[in-house]
Amino acid sequence: MIRSKPLVLVLAVLGLAGLLMVCGCPSGEQTAKPAKEVKKGPPLSPEALEHFRQAHKFLAEQKMDESLKEFQETARLAPDSSLAVFWLGKAHLYRKDREQAEKHFKKVLEMDPQNYHAMAMLGRLYSLDKDKLDQAEAFLKQALDYSPDNLEAHFDLGRIYARKGERDKAVQEFRFLFNQEAEFFIYHFELGRILEAWGNKDAAIREFRRALVLNPKFEAADQAIKRLESEAATSGPKSETPPAKTPKPAPGR
Repeated sequence: MIRSKPLVLVLAVLGLAGLLMVCGCPSGEQTAKPAKEVKKGPPLSPEALEHFRQAHKFLAEQKMDESLKEFQETARLAPDSSLAVFWLGKAHLYRKDREQAEKHFKKVLEMDPQNYHAMAMLGRLYSLDKDKLDQAEAFLKQALDYSPDNLEAHFDLGRIYARKGERDKAVQEFRFLFNQEAEFFIYHFELGRILEAWGNKDAAIREFRRALVLNPKFEAADQAIKRLESEAATSGPKSETPPAKTPKPAPGR
């Protein structure tokens, strides 16, 4: 069942309203700044483009090794293309090779200092390391300075703020996401995880359910709901301590 965007927006706003009352967050909305101009790199040659397309085909099929080889060939044929180097970095990141991914994203910024895609990916990469959250935040903010409506950057920034315990800022980022693309079930799921971490399990279940409404096949949300409901049923309401019995008076002699 597909829900209309207005209804989903209402659900998102209602969920966030409850969260705002708990967190005491400001009611103002984020407003996007105009995007800056970013130069385009040289186009790929027909041969490089063919390898580039094949790489994406393998990527869609979850054939990561084959995809990496095709992206490597694309970058070899188009060494001056920031696009080719960027996707080679993403291929390494998909294979969890953070060192190589970082190397290629930084190379993209050397080639094109205004490439906000590389900035956002470095932000995501550093967000995986709890000791580099400040670096991650800086790169994501820089990316958003060039591309204010970059939903993935807002998403990653919201997760970083949550990990750093900056609740007001985290909610602001998720509010922005819901206002832009409320039908993205993954945002509700991630907000549910954050709420659970904060100890607000009832609100977390509501967000997991919204994610499941938007994507009924989303097993992670279904499992999270069952787990939290099972925990609630197991703990249950604490039984009251029975009143102490009044000792009976001793029979008279």
